Amino acid sequence: MQNNMMGQNIIITERCQSLRQLGRNALRGKWGQAILAMVIYTLVLNVPIAIFDNLFGVNMANLFTDEGFTYDMDVEMYSQLYNSMPQTSILSSIWMILITGALTLGLMIFFLAAFRGHNVVGKDVFLGFERFGKALGLLLYQALFIFLWSMLFIIPGIIASIRYSQAFFVLADDPNKSITQCMDESKFMMKGNKAKYFLLGLSFIGWLVLSVLPGSILDAIAGTMTDSKAVIAIVSVISSLLLCPVYAYMYSTFAGFYEILAGHLIKETAPAPLSVDQIEVNASVDKIAEVIDEVENNAPAAQPEAAEEAAAEDITPEAPAQGEALPEPLEEEDKYND
Repeated sequence: MQNNMMGQNIIITERCQSLRQLGRNALRGKWGQAILAMVIYTLVLNVPIAIFDNLFGVNMANLFTDEGFTYDMDVEMYSQLYNSMPQTSILSSIWMILITGALTLGLMIFFLAAFRGHNVVGKDVFLGFERFGKALGLLLYQALFIFLWSMLFIIPGIIASIRYSQAFFVLADDPNKSITQCMDESKFMMKGNKAKYFLLGLSFIGWLVLSVLPGSILDAIAGTMTDSKAVIAIVSVISSLLLCPVYAYMYSTFAGFYEILAGHLIKETAPAPLSVDQIEVNASVDKIAEVIDEVENNAPAAQPEAAEEAAAEDITPEAPAQGEALPEPLEEEDKYND
């Protein structure tokens, strides 16, 4: 891959179209297992949440009442509000917190292995549970920083989420690394790459809209045909499964993004010059990131190690050596020499 160097980290200058091509190449012959992995992830996460919410959930409209008073809302307005609000349970929140870290780590393991040409199966998603404690600690540590910056303003929150976006890939690549190492390496890798990562995510918006439309239609039909919360919840879970192919495509592409940042996928070509627009965007984003860095460095050090577990045997395939080509040839390789 063409790349520029800023300091010691790799700055990605490839077009989003070329990066998505890498993701599609990695899924060649593996689409079925990749979609199955996303289906497993979605069902394991969402089915218990739907059950907890329907059995033990409280309608969120109750937050707008106070011992029978509805804050000057008439009966019809309150009825519409009540029927439109979801039921939520504290149990579903606890389940989401406990399970998301391990499932996310499992997804990163799956898509890194797939990108590197290894044989993968959908159940590999559960490999993340072998590092349950460390995955949970990383999730909470990552969420804490993103939440704190989001409280100040939405833009610092978005930048914080992007700068730590590679943390789970780092952990999947080397499970022996600590939580702070994963966070620090992600922050280092994303210097000068935040705008590119943001644009890469936006480039999937068309596919996401097309996938959401059928699910939205199903949800609307279910809402008009029945008042049963259980039926509506089942339809909602089915609708979420329609997004699985697009999410598989996205995660495969982001795995390729990480491989470039980690120096595992490099082409012996001259560095591609950054355009004036790219330089200006990167400078603006990095200026905000520098402010975030300064505040974080001056803050009391967190102790995430308490959430870590002792590392067991390695659960990920070894990464190719620096500069080593992938096992499977990439399609349309000449495009990347432009």
